[in-house]
Amino acid sequence: MKKIKIDVILYIMAILISVSCTSDPVKWYKPGTSQGTFNRDKADCQEALLSTGTSQRTKEIYSLEGCLEAKGYTPIPISSQ
Repeated sequence: MKKIKIDVILYIMAILISVSCTSDPVKWYKPGTSQGTFNRDKADCQEALLSTGTSQRTKEIYSLEGCLEAKGYTPIPISSQ
C-alpha cells in the first residue's frame, strides 16, 4: 500500500517538475551589445554557475537567466517576435 502511494507521489512530482521547467524559448536583448559580447557574457554566467556547486538550493538561487538579467539583458519570448 505504501509503495503505491510513493509511486503516485513520485509520478505527480515528475509531472510538476517537467511542466515547471518548460518555458517559451527566449532571445536575450541588451541595447548596443554585439553577439560576441553576449556569447562572452553567457559563457561567464555558465562558468559562474558551475563554480557555485550543485545543490538544489544553489540552483534555485543562481540561474543562467538571473545572471544574464543582472548583466542588463532582457528576455524576449521568441513567440512574440
